[in-house]
Amino acid sequence: MGIGKKTIKKASKKVIKKAIAISTIIAITTATSVLAANQSHVDQLVKTKECSECDLPDARLAGADLIGANVRDADLRKADLRGAKLDGAKFMRSNMLGADLRFALLSGADFLNTNLLEAKLEGANLFRANLKYANLERANLSQASLKNADLQFAKLNGAKIDNANLERANLGLAELEKADFTNSRLKRANLRRANFSEVNLTRANLEGASLEGATFAGANLFHTDLRSSKIDSDTFFDPKWFLVWKVVNQRLDGQTLVAADLSGGNFEKANLAGMNMEDANFTQAYLFITNLRRSNLARVKFNEANLRYADLMKANLTEADFAGAQLSDANLEGANLRLANLRESIINEETVLDRKWRIVWDIVNRGGEDLNLRGEDLAGANLRLARLRGARLLDANLSQSDLRGADFVGANLQRANLSGANLTGANLRGAVLQGANFCGATMPDGTVEKCK
Repeated sequence: MGIGKKTIKKASKKVIKKAIAISTIIAITTATSVLAANQSHVDQLVKTKECSECDLPDARLAGADLIGANVRDADLRKADLRGAKLDGAKFMRSNMLGADLRFALLSGADFLNTNLLEAKLEGANLFRANLKYANLERANLSQASLKNADLQFAKLNGAKIDNANLERANLGLAELEKADFTNSRLKRANLRRANFSEVNLTRANLEGASLEGATFAGANLFHTDLRSSKIDSDTFFDPKWFLVWKVVNQRLDGQTLVAADLSGGNFEKANLAGMNMEDANFTQAYLFITNLRRSNLARVKFNEANLRYADLMKANLTEADFAGAQLSDANLEGANLRLANLRESIINEETVLDRKWRIVWDIVNRGGEDLNLRGEDLAGANLRLARLRGARLLDANLSQSDLRGADFVGANLQRANLSGANLTGANLRGAVLQGANFCGATMPDGTVEKCK
């Protein structure tokens, strides 16, 4: 009796499924055996601290006391060394791919030519560690201490190094493309000829660092501290950040910064007194304790900039935009804020602001409904969209002010001076206007009032 084709097909499928299952088991077993540490080697390391060329992949050594251990040329792939005491340990040429060294004590440890690809080193202490030629690509060094560490020629492409301490570290000729150095400290570090292409250096501190021959193409230097850093003709910055470096490190007497893009730059304690910077862009810039006395800052964008303790005394701030700016403790005594936008800016009691401009700030940020502003000088004020319902503005001076879209419903504007003011779209319903001066003012309907 012959065997049917369907029966043969079913049998074939069973054989194939069984073969796949067996091969999968073999593959899993093989993979497990590859990543299983040789227990005798683990015992040897713990007992003698001598285990060069040992097989220690996936070894469980968290918290172990291995100070000064010799583990050179070993296989430590994915080994668990969390919190281990490894000061002065020798890992030269070891394979530590994916090893977990979080919060490990590694001061003075030697990682020369070690493979630390994708290793976890968050919070690790690598003070004076030797990481020369080490492969740290995509490694996580967040909050690690690398003070005085030697990272010459190291590969840190794509590594996470945020909030780390790299003061006085040596990163000469290191490869750092696309690494994240957010909030890291690199004061007085050697960064000569290092490649910082597309690196995130947001709020990093490079004060006093050596940047000769380094390249920062496409790097993010938002709020990066570049004070006293050293460059040469081979250092490459994108034009904007090169200008920021120049402003911070060179006195630009006689030079102009008209319409310069300085947004996001860190100008902490910079001396920019008396400079012509009209139409410049300081959006989101860090201007903490910056000297801007008597500078020409007409139409400058200070949107969301930090100007705490900045000195703007007698500066020309005509039409400057301070929307979202931090002005706490700043000195604006005698500053010209004609038509400046103070809406959503932040001040405190210590902010030095002439009475006129403090009143303007109050109106645009807190509202001026029912306020008694009789006889107040508000000439040239930017009161666009101001809420002034029911306000008493008798004899007030609002000449040349920007009053577009302002709400004056029921306000008393008797004898107020509104000459040259822009009232486009303003609401004057029910307002008392007897004796008010509208000479040359642009009225709510867009027409210009003739002078009598």
